[in-house]
Amino acid sequence: MLEKVAERHGEWVGMAMANGCPQSLSEDVIQEVYLRLHKYRERAIEKLILDDGSVSTFYMFVTIRNTVRTVMKSESKYISCEELYIDSDDNEIDMEYEYKFDELMTKIRQEVDTWDSEGAYHSKMFNLYFKLGMTMREISEAGSELMEDKISLNHVYRSVNRYKEIILEKFSEDFRKLNLDSDE
Repeated sequence: MLEKVAERHGEWVGMAMANGCPQSLSEDVIQEVYLRLHKYRERAIEKLILDDGSVSTFYMFVTIRNTVRTVMKSESKYISCEELYIDSDDNEIDMEYEYKFDELMTKIRQEVDTWDSEGAYHSKMFNLYFKLGMTMREISEAGSELMEDKISLNHVYRSVNRYKEIILEKFSEDFRKLNLDSDE
């Protein structure tokens, strides 16, 4: 499992920096993420590895973001694995947050599955963008291979924005509760 995750190591380091982690700590944060994935591998494997065998960018984003939050809350410049995860009250909070977050993601997946009355066009495009992390341009360019039709960039843009609106409309209260819980 970790070998597959480590294949995208550079991407994970960039994700840590994009979440506000200084470049000097990004490598350390990602190593902590790998340790955490290993420690919780039995629970993480279902969410981390998708049905097609690829690594879930979304799951990694959440794990990296939570690790960066923990590191940035600290007063020191470096936190050891023991300080982060072993007998830590923050670990319980993070795991509770991740559990609630996973519940919300399950609700969203169930909603997305209801979008397609004929075929899987909308759920497929949603998953390409949100789960696999493809850019709108990549979806448009690969449209005929992935979706059986050529798709204009404008159409992908409008569709993705509509998907965001639907998700926010139906789950804004859940997102609000999740964010309130994480701030406590």
